[in-house]
Amino acid sequence: MDLYIPKFSIRQLTDTQFLIKLFIVLMCIQFVPLEGYDISPIKVGLMALSPLLLLIKVPYISKALIYGLLYWLVCYLVASFHEKMRFSTIGYLGMFVVSYIVFYHLVYSTSLVLGNFSSLLKSLITAYGIVLILQQIAMLLNIHYFPFLNLDNQFFLSLTKLPSLSLEPSHSARLLSVMMLGYIRCIEIDREQRVTLELLFNKEHRTVTILFLWSMLSMGSGTAFIGLGLLSIYFIQRKTLIYIIPLFAFLFYLGQAMELTQMERAIRVAQVAVSGDVKAVQKEDGSAASRIIPIINTVSMDLTQKETWLGKGTASHEHALNGWKRTTDKIAVVDQYGLIAFIVSIMLFYSCMAKSFFSIETLMFLILFGFSLSNMAYTWGATMIFTVVRYFQEQDEKGMLVINNSKV
Repeated sequence: MDLYIPKFSIRQLTDTQFLIKLFIVLMCIQFVPLEGYDISPIKVGLMALSPLLLLIKVPYISKALIYGLLYWLVCYLVASFHEKMRFSTIGYLGMFVVSYIVFYHLVYSTSLVLGNFSSLLKSLITAYGIVLILQQIAMLLNIHYFPFLNLDNQFFLSLTKLPSLSLEPSHSARLLSVMMLGYIRCIEIDREQRVTLELLFNKEHRTVTILFLWSMLSMGSGTAFIGLGLLSIYFIQRKTLIYIIPLFAFLFYLGQAMELTQMERAIRVAQVAVSGDVKAVQKEDGSAASRIIPIINTVSMDLTQKETWLGKGTASHEHALNGWKRTTDKIAVVDQYGLIAFIVSIMLFYSCMAKSFFSIETLMFLILFGFSLSNMAYTWGATMIFTVVRYFQEQDEKGMLVINNSKV
């Protein structure tokens, strides 16, 4: 299988197709030995070029420009109402927003080829899978430091907990879930029919499907099982239940046989979360609680409170890192900037990123990304994939889809 490996030259900075791939690859991969554990200088470097690209590549006013700048402006104004405002946080968010605006215009200003984008997603999923397998071999050899394989002696490393090409397993789980959904959508658009499990396991797609499943089942993240559950919704139909249910029963049995504690965690947390008791969720699993509790608190927030609409202001880095200990946080955007900013961010999401509210994209954005366009590169990487899929869906409806001769 041919893997897409980006090559860089100054001339390519003006090539639209290359820039689209560059944005997606850099936002969906965190190579720790070069990028570190926090703010990536490589990603910041790319985003620093975005204002220049905005002037060169954005010749007209679009939905992304209007809602993106409005979202950032609301966040800035709301943050300024509070006693202390971290402009570094607001400025960093602004870099992501401007980068997304540029990316959106790049996508809609060229004739993207469906097969090329599908191949990019296939290459990313395959790369994640191969790197994970090599990391697992390294763990068997008791090698915890191997920069070429994105192993930097991280504290959590073990045979059943590895980051692959991201910062940590849960990040990989989120991104792989979105990549696979995007890949399935591409096949669906090309074939003009719903994708089946049988198709995903045929000769053409078998390798990427197996590598995806291996990654999700063995990376060591409870989030991966949630992602698999969300992705499985795509295949649930009345006529497919006859083999969908046995398949999930087999995967459940396989998880128990392999003693995958992450799967057991995901099941236990899901059972407790249904009750809405945030303290019970925190007691069951502190890590999962940091993602579930904010959703529960947001749904039950008091609309008469000023803080609900204006948020708490920009949080310090230390405050954000300790989020898993608290049971009072709401989803990131609402917690920091309030409900007004959240509403604008949702307008941006459904105007430019996701085509339908009643979709798996919505469930993934809610459950895996906390319904927040925040200062996390992998979140923007996922929304960029959503954006390109939406572009192809719209082009298909207009009869203007550009597709190569071979099936994806």
